[in-house]
Amino acid sequence: MKRVSSILFALSIFGGAAYADDYKQIDATLTYNKELLTTEAGAAEVLDGLESQAKRLCRSVSMVTVGLTVDKVCAQDILFQAVESISSPELTAQYASSEFFVETTSPRIQLAAAN
Repeated sequence: MKRVSSILFALSIFGGAAYADDYKQIDATLTYNKELLTTEAGAAEVLDGLESQAKRLCRSVSMVTVGLTVDKVCAQDILFQAVESISSPELTAQYASSEFFVETTSPRIQLAAAN
């Protein structure tokens, strides 16, 4: 039986520094299989799933590129918070080599928390 754990996120995404009051709230639940976190390969699978979920949550329609675009800072913030919340050494090791790796959340999150 597959066991799924989840993390609830409330994230405020700002449209840009010039529009500090222009943001949207993202309320999301990320799911992952906790049992996979016991191995390096399993942690890599969990990270892939978390990255996919973060990209989906941070996707929007772009008139510039005429299609869907992913707000990479949004995805980075979600993944940072997910990895911190899950607190698995195997996942943290996998995350360190991820294209979405950051050492801390973005100033957007810090600004949102202040509002």
